[in-house]
Amino acid sequence: MARENWFDPESNELMFSKYMDQMESWQQALDDGVVEPEEVQQQAERVGDMLRALEPKLSDELHDELTSVFYELAVLYGMERLAELDRQEKGGQI
Repeated sequence: MARENWFDPESNELMFSKYMDQMESWQQALDDGVVEPEEVQQQAERVGDMLRALEPKLSDELHDELTSVFYELAVLYGMERLAELDRQEKGGQI
């Protein structure tokens, strides 16, 4: 399998949303137009299982680096969630 770049070569933007649309788990969750709490839980378990399988394969240096990336990603998700809630409170679009 060829390595898929994380960044668009022209804009340098993360391309995860592009890949997300192609993921079977995303397509199944949106199949009925509603993401149910059970689907969120299943995705959390899927990601947890993948991380548990990956973690022992990492060198200490790479583990530390990925841990920092995951923490910053969690901050990004939190910021996005708060920004969406703020827009909703102000009657704006999401």
